[in-house]
Amino acid sequence: MKTPSRPRPRFRRSQRGSLLIVAMMLCGIIGISLVSYYKLATTALKGASRSVLSLSSVNVTEMGLEKAMACFYNISIGTASATAWSGWTLDTTALTAKATFPTSSTSWTIAPNTTAQVKVYVQYYDGSGTPIVVAKSIITPPDGPVIYKWVKITLSSRSLFSNGLVARDSVSWVGHPVADSWDSDPDSNSATAAIAYSAGVQKAGCTVGAVNGSIALGAGGDVYGYSKTGASGTTSGGSVHGLGTTTNDPTRISTDFTATFPAVTVPSPTTFYSIASGSVPTDFPRATDSPNAADGTYYYAFGIGASISSTTTIGTAVPNNKVVFIMTNHSGSSAISFTGSRSLTIKTGSSLKVYTNGNISAHGNGLVNGTTAGANQCSALLIYGTATTAGGQSILVGGNGQLYAGIYAPNASLELKGGGSSGMVLGSVVANTISMNGGTDFHYDEALARLSTGAGFKISEWRELQSYSERATYSSNLSF
Repeated sequence: MKTPSRPRPRFRRSQRGSLLIVAMMLCGIIGISLVSYYKLATTALKGASRSVLSLSSVNVTEMGLEKAMACFYNISIGTASATAWSGWTLDTTALTAKATFPTSSTSWTIAPNTTAQVKVYVQYYDGSGTPIVVAKSIITPPDGPVIYKWVKITLSSRSLFSNGLVARDSVSWVGHPVADSWDSDPDSNSATAAIAYSAGVQKAGCTVGAVNGSIALGAGGDVYGYSKTGASGTTSGGSVHGLGTTTNDPTRISTDFTATFPAVTVPSPTTFYSIASGSVPTDFPRATDSPNAADGTYYYAFGIGASISSTTTIGTAVPNNKVVFIMTNHSGSSAISFTGSRSLTIKTGSSLKVYTNGNISAHGNGLVNGTTAGANQCSALLIYGTATTAGGQSILVGGNGQLYAGIYAPNASLELKGGGSSGMVLGSVVANTISMNGGTDFHYDEALARLSTGAGFKISEWRELQSYSERATYSSNLSF
């Protein structure tokens, strides 16, 4: 028998219409979801891209700052301002400089269809005041608003004398030497009287450093301050500590010390006086001499064999002036040497800079730059060693000899032999090797750390300008 087939279900038209509407609604929801997801993904991508470009704007801004820093470095090594800032627009009256990088009519491509420029404005481009550099980067993306980044930095001069005793190689002490610090010029005014060193103004701010070697303080060496070596160096013996104690403080000893030793730039004045052996004056400047017109300084070029060994003064006949000795042909011979009671006295208001590859010594009761400890600010006498080979010159203070000066001689051997009751060195020293023995004392003059001495500039403040008021201060200066 044939089995009868079941009748197929029949849907009413209204049911079919409902299913179609549901299907269309689902498709609409899916479509809306896809569009929303696409928009969300696109927005997220744009946000991520702008975040990346915002980070890139910092790099572009700092490229402009580095361009200005390179110019300041060139000034610090003696390059004329006009040459150092070649390519910049200079206002020689307001002492400002402006530039756009890469140029005002071109730009860098830092991403697909994205360009960048940086505008830089500089105050006191010659370093005569406190230099300020403001850089504004301009990032132009393919869509969306332009991205700006404003950064302002304030510069200050580096000093070759920012530490106490620094050796390119090693430091070696024997006996009971002492190193500490004081500030001869707490008001930062060279016109006021110097503060003499005494126990009452003693500080623990002296750094004894060795860049490529070690520091041996002997059995009884005392450092009121810090001992610093490079990664391969060590500090041994003695004691490194603060005031009020002689107990060694390991927290004041480190092995991460680094330093650079820029070459000394010897002046080349248009006006100078030649000093021959056998006719060396005992007072500088002479009343008949004239200063160099460019900087008002008296320059004296010493010939071979011409040295300072008799009692000499700076600033008696012609007071309150700057004097420079150029003694760069004295390799292997004496440039300055005092024995007995002979001395070099720099009168208040005067100053002396010495550029030499020769040897310097003070024995017996020899005095350099004063008649009492700290009577003159140490900045009144700056000695620059120009020897080009390690150990190529020597600086020796022995007996009751005293030396008050800032000494930058990275290839010299410095010996403080002591042996007297009042032998000492006050100031700051950079040498190749440093050795001290006997009862020698060293007192670092912290005022020298504030002295601009051709070691370049450092950033003392870095700040992003974010608010409208901060940017408004420099907006007109950067609208070029």
